[in-house]
Amino acid sequence: MVATIWSVPRRMVPRWRSLAVTIAAKELSSPTKQTDGDKPTHIAPDMLDKLVQWRKDPTVVSAGELVEAALVDAMEKEAASAARYLLSLESTATPPLRRLAGLALKRAGYPDEVPDALEIHPVVKKNVWRQRTRLYPFNPLGWVELALFDVTQGRRDAALRSMLIALQLAPDNRHVLRCASRLFLHLHDPARAYEIIIRSPATPHDPWLMAAELSIAELANRKPRFFEQGRRMVEEGQHHPRQITEVSGALATLELVAGRKKKSRDLFRHSIVDPTGNSLAQAEWASPAFGTDIIPRQTYQTVKEADEANAFHLLREEKFIEVSAACTSWSKAEPYSIRPFEVGASTAAMIGHYSIALDFARKGLMVRHDASKLLNTQAFCLANLGRLKEAEQSLRNISDNDESVTLVSLANRGLIQMRSGQTEAGTVCYRTVIDQFKKMQNFQLSTIAKVYFAHEAARAHLPNAAVLVAEAKEEYSKTSSTGHSHLLKDAETALAAEVVPTNVALEN
Repeated sequence: MVATIWSVPRRMVPRWRSLAVTIAAKELSSPTKQTDGDKPTHIAPDMLDKLVQWRKDPTVVSAGELVEAALVDAMEKEAASAARYLLSLESTATPPLRRLAGLALKRAGYPDEVPDALEIHPVVKKNVWRQRTRLYPFNPLGWVELALFDVTQGRRDAALRSMLIALQLAPDNRHVLRCASRLFLHLHDPARAYEIIIRSPATPHDPWLMAAELSIAELANRKPRFFEQGRRMVEEGQHHPRQITEVSGALATLELVAGRKKKSRDLFRHSIVDPTGNSLAQAEWASPAFGTDIIPRQTYQTVKEADEANAFHLLREEKFIEVSAACTSWSKAEPYSIRPFEVGASTAAMIGHYSIALDFARKGLMVRHDASKLLNTQAFCLANLGRLKEAEQSLRNISDNDESVTLVSLANRGLIQMRSGQTEAGTVCYRTVIDQFKKMQNFQLSTIAKVYFAHEAARAHLPNAAVLVAEAKEEYSKTSSTGHSHLLKDAETALAAEVVPTNVALEN
C-alpha cells in the first residue's frame, strides 16, 4: 500500500541551497522599503571592515570576503573592484568564487564585464569548500556551504559541526540563520530551529527571518510571535513584493489553517506577485482548499526553482506520469530533503512504475536511512517485483510509531503474505488496516486499503474476490482520486481470466 504523501501538510520553512543560488533568488537582498529611494547608503560595520581590509591589502582572500559580504548585504557596487580583481587573469580565485564575483558585477550593473562561461551551479563540492574554510576560517558562509555538502551526503554530525561554527561567527546573519534552522528541522529538532530565529535581534525587522519564525513556530509547538507585525508589514505595502513573498505566504498558511479563507486568499495573492520557488510551492499546495487555481498559469514558466510547485500542480491535474521528472528536478535543487523522493516514489508506485519508484526510494534513503514513508514504499515496490525477502527486510527497518505508518506497514505485510500464498494471514492484515483507518475517520486511506486488498484477492482467486472488487470499485468512485484505478482494472481482468477455464470445461 502507498499512502498519499502529497496530502501531508506543508509549511513554508526556509529553503537551503548553495549560496550562489540563494543570492540569485534575491533572498539575501536588503529588505529596503520602496520609499527609501535616494536615502544615503548605510554600510554595516562588518562590511566596512572588509572594505577597509581589501583596500589596505588587495588579495584573493580579502577580495573574496568583501564580495561575499557585499552579496549578502546587497551592496555589490561597493565590491565591484574586488570582483573585477577576482575575475582578472592574475587572480588565483577558485571557480565558485569567480562565479560569485561575476554575480556581484551583474548585480552592480556591469553585466558586460562578466564572462559568459561563469554560470551559477546549485551543486556544492566538498573539496572546494573545505579548502575555502581552511583559507577563510572566519568566513561563516563557507562553513554553511560545507554543511550543505555534508547533509546532502547523509553526514549529519559533520554538517552540524560546520553549522555551529557558522552560527558562532555570524549569529544574526540571515543566510546563516535560515540555513541553520532548516538543518535543525532536518535533524528533527524544531525547538532549536525556532530558538535561533526568535532570539536574533534581526528577526523583528527582517521579513525573511519573520517568515521563518511564523512557519517554524507550529512545528516547535510555539505560538507565532510576529503574526501581527508581519501582517502590518504586508498591508503597509512599503516593501518590494520579492521581500515580502515568503512572509505573506507564511501568514496566508496560518490564516488557512485557522479557517479564515478570505484573508488567506488575499495574502497568497500578495505572495505570488514576485514569488520564490518556496512561496510558489506553498500557494500551489494551498490551491485545492480554495477550489480553484490561485496562481496564474504563466507563473510556472517565469519563476525559477518552480519544480516543487510544478510537481504538486501535476498531481492536482492527475498527470501522474509527468510527476517523476518534476521530482527529479526538485531533488537536484534540494538534495538534502526527502520530500521530492517521497512524492516521486509514492506517485510512481501508485501508478505501477515500481522500478522508478524504487530508485526514488533508495536515493531518499541515502539522505535519511530511517525515513518510514520511503521504507514502506520500498517494501511495496519490492513485493510487487517479486522480491519478497527484501520487502520483508525493508519493513523490519521501520521504527516509526506513528499509527498511520504502522497501518501502511501492516498493509504491505499483508501484500507480502498474499504474494507468498499465505492468503488467510494476508486477509487479516488488510481487514485490520481497513477497519483501523475507518476508526481514525481517515476514509480516504481506508478506501485505498480496500482497493489494494481487492486487487490481491482477485490475483489470488479468493472465493469472495468478485464481491470485494465490486465493493472497492463502488467506494473508490466516491473519492476524487483516479490514481489507483488501474488496480481495479487489473483486478477485473484477473477475475475474467479466472472464469475462462470454467466456461471451457462446461462446453466440453
